Amino acid sequence: MAASNGCLKLNTYRQPELLLGVVIPSTTALAAYGPPISSPAKMLIETRLGAAKVVADQVAVALRPDAPERFNAIAPPDPQALRGSVSGDLNALFLLLAAISIVIGAVGIANTTFVAVIERTGEIGLRRSLGARPQHIAAQFLAESAALGTLGGLIGTSIAVALVVGIAVANSWTAVLHPSTVLPAPLVGTLVGLLAGLYPAMRAARIEPVEALRR
Repeated sequence: MAASNGCLKLNTYRQPELLLGVVIPSTTALAAYGPPISSPAKMLIETRLGAAKVVADQVAVALRPDAPERFNAIAPPDPQALRGSVSGDLNALFLLLAAISIVIGAVGIANTTFVAVIERTGEIGLRRSLGARPQHIAAQFLAESAALGTLGGLIGTSIAVALVVGIAVANSWTAVLHPSTVLPAPLVGTLVGLLAGLYPAMRAARIEPVEALRR
């Protein structure tokens, strides 16, 4: 309930149970029923935006200066703090999804490079017989896996930027893209490609020419 211009107004849109209740003065309720024990009385106070914390700190003294300890005032969370908490949780979720995507991409690149090593064993043997050293073979497959990672990073970044801009345009928003969140993506893809192709490249470098030409 709320007081307005000396009249008592029921906020039935927030407390629909008041539609079936009877509001009586507190003195009458205390005289007839005594103080609430099993079900403590509750009061909903409507404040202006941003004033909830201040009102919660002062309302107990304002209602009962002689016994403010009888009240337990609970203010709703601050909008800014709530917004920061939600943003932090969303950022953590997005980072987790990004990490999962990177792991899946690394596994895919590693499998692709490993299959390429198996299918190109004859090519590896021919290059080794013509004078290519193990580091040359390893560098070849590392370059291919790094190219796959870079391409994946570029494609993923392009899709993400297109989605952000498209959603912003559809809702008449202003898209804000910080370079620090966009530019490192291809570099991360290159690094992931290098790490994912490291084992297949080392295995390809250890293939002996004679054994490779027999397959």
